[in-house]
Parts: sequence; C-alpha cells; structure tokens
Amino acid sequence: MYSPSSMLSMSALCMVMGSAVAFIPAQPGRFSLRQSHTLSAQTHVIQTLKQGRSSSRRSLLRCAVVDGVTGNVGEQLLDRENAHVVGLLQNPFDASGSSGAFPGLPEHLSRMVDPPVPDNTPKLDPWGEKSGFPERCPEDPFGLVREELSPFAESIKSVVDTDHPILSEAAKHFFAQRQGKRFRPTIVMLMSKATSPSPTEHISGSIYDKQALLGQVTEMIHVASLIHDDVLDEADTRRGGEAVHKLYTNKVAVIAGDYLLARASVLLAKLQNTEVTEIMSTALESLVQGEIMQIKTGEEDLLDMMTYLRKSYHKTASLICDASKSAAMLGGHAADSEQARAAEEYGYHLGLAYQIIDDVLDFTGASDVLGKPALADVSLGLSTAPVLFASESIPELRPMIKRKFKQDGDVEKTLTFVLKSDGVERARELALFHAQRAVNAIARLPESTERNALI
Repeated sequence: MYSPSSMLSMSALCMVMGSAVAFIPAQPGRFSLRQSHTLSAQTHVIQTLKQGRSSSRRSLLRCAVVDGVTGNVGEQLLDRENAHVVGLLQNPFDASGSSGAFPGLPEHLSRMVDPPVPDNTPKLDPWGEKSGFPERCPEDPFGLVREELSPFAESIKSVVDTDHPILSEAAKHFFAQRQGKRFRPTIVMLMSKATSPSPTEHISGSIYDKQALLGQVTEMIHVASLIHDDVLDEADTRRGGEAVHKLYTNKVAVIAGDYLLARASVLLAKLQNTEVTEIMSTALESLVQGEIMQIKTGEEDLLDMMTYLRKSYHKTASLICDASKSAAMLGGHAADSEQARAAEEYGYHLGLAYQIIDDVLDFTGASDVLGKPALADVSLGLSTAPVLFASESIPELRPMIKRKFKQDGDVEKTLTFVLKSDGVERARELALFHAQRAVNAIARLPESTERNALI
C-alpha cells in the first residue's frame, strides 16, 4: 500500500510537463483517481497509463478531468507524442520491449547495423592486465570543467531561492551541503565542448551559456528525482548524509522536489529551443515510467534482464542520453546529424554502464563509498543484474526474486548466492559491453582533449 504523500513524488515528475498527476494503485494495469494538490484550484488532471511497453508507437493517456468544486468526472482520450515518436530521439526498445535502436545485450548485436568504428578507438580493459586510463585520455576528466562548474551550486541555489525558509533550505540541501560528483553536468559540459568546432576555446558566448544552463537543468531534474525516490523508498541516507525527508518531513521533501522541477522547467524554457524542450520533457516522462515499472512489474518480468535494462534506462540512462543529445543540438547540430546521434548513443550506453556498476557496488562496495547502505537495492525488493545473472545458475534465487526478497533471511541468502556465483563477474562484463559501446559512439566525433575526457 503506497501512501498518498509518497505517490505525489511521481506527480511532481510530470508537473513540469503541464499536469499535476497522481498514481494510486487499483486493479492490475490501471490506476485509480485520488484528489491531489494541483496547479489550479478548479481542475485536477490525472493521467493514467495505458498498458503496453512500446514508446515507439503513439500511446494514449486516459485523462480524468475533475471539477474542483462539483467533483464531477469526465473522461477523454488524449493522443500523446514524445521525442521518440516524432523522431527527435531514437527509440532504444522495440514494440516487444527488446532492443531497438541500440543493443541492450551483446547477443542483440546481430540485429544492428553499426557505423564503422574509427581507427585508434580505445579498447577498454578496466579489470585486465592493461587496466587504467586509455591512451590519450585525461586521468581527471572532471578537472577540465571544474572551474566552469565551480559557481554551479551557487547559481542553482539562487534559482531555487524562495520566501519560504523551510522549502528553500530543503530545495538547496544537495547544492549547499551534499553536492555529489556533478557527474551529469560534467558530461553535459564536456559534450558541449566535444561537439564544438573549437573545443578548447568553447568557454563563453550565447551557445555556451545555454549549454551551461542545460547542465543546471539536468542536475536539478536529477536531484528532484533523488528526493522523490528517497520518499518512495523510505531511504534514510543519500550522498553520505540524511535524506531530505528525514531532515524535514515527507510532505516537505515532495514539495521541495516539485519546486526544483518547476524551477527547472522555467530554465528549460529560457533555452528557447522547442526541440531540446521536447527531448528533456521526454526524459522527465522516462523517469515516471521507471518509477511505474519499479512499482508494478509482474513476477515473471522481475526475472527478465531486458525488463531490468528498460527500467535502468528510464530511471538513469534516459536523462544522461537526452541531455547529451540536447547539448549537441544547442551547439547547432540537427537532431539527425552524426554528432547528435553519436552523443545520444554515447549517453544511452554510458547511462546503462553507470547503473550496472552501481548495482554491482551494492554487493561489493562499502556504505561509506556508496553514500547509501550496501544491499539497499535488494532490501527494497529490486532484482538487479548481479542477482539476475546469479539466478540463472542458482534456481533457489528465482522464488526470492518473485516475492521481492520479503521473507526473513531472503536478503542475506541473496548476498551469499550472488557472491558464490558468477553474477558479479557477468554484470561487470555487461557494464563493460555498454561502456565500450559508449566509447565507440563518442569516437565518431573529431578527436580532442574534451572528447577523450568523455572516454
């Protein structure tokens, strides 16, 4: 049973797209209406999802429009298009939920027609004899844009400043005290330079300013999703400190996340680029889809690796993918240009590699390294790549995955089974597959220090 305050987190993710939405579980495949806070005193717009995995087809949203005074409900079907449908983004999945434009698993490579891999493309070998940074790649890619990102937190803090002290403090929390690695804005800024005619000299001007603003938008969306995720997951910690809802309340955390998304939408509009706005709005849609998948995935699908990869794309890779392509497009490259498509493919594979390694660390890393408790995912009932690979050779894991590790001892048994199997090793191999695909994609751009930093 999901509390209304928790479910509002998904409402916030769609608010930036023009609606206040609430998802309350009802019968399988449907969501029922519950009155929620909205942007209008008179009308609530509640979106419910139509079943179906494909985002490549035109999908329908059934909207219940509720008069805030009379309570009368009327329904209509709205036709929805997103950036995948109109061709601004390549669809990573086909109608069956398997690999689409990009391979999710190595065995899907036979379906693909790949562009030629440029000569001298680095070959990654992070756990082999030649481990370390590839030749010509800077050892500190973050250092290339560190000075440019140094005023970043202050800029966002000023953007989200509000007359309400508690809301202001909660919204600024991650930017004032727990800034994290700034991974996503670093990718945006390096991609902006790598797709520029003069990467090293790309440090100012109107185009650069818009790309820097995109980096802020991307981080604000990411932080808002973290705040909402922690409410849904009832997490105690984030980035090595207390989660926002633990410092304040669930309501304050949800509203703080809502506010961050609202301010991000204002900045997004200031880019004055309708295609980029549509792409980044699709990233928001993907975040909601990922949360829905995490809540309502069926028992058999919990055992399916492609279901795991689709959820990982929606929750993690989509924002990196869409921001990478948007950075190239703000630089003047068309959506179907080689540069923009390479940036998009890079973001897709990098995002999946990043998430898979994060899931590996859930079993092998210490909590002080992760910034969250180890085995957090399994404790939340999530079956990740190491668990799914382990279950192929250890059948006892399968019923535990289906019941989301809810019985006493399930979490401890899962750790034992995964560590004695090849689950971690195979998950690392899958992460390396996606990391190498990301390298192959970015290598299609002209070589520069900034491009090599993305490797």
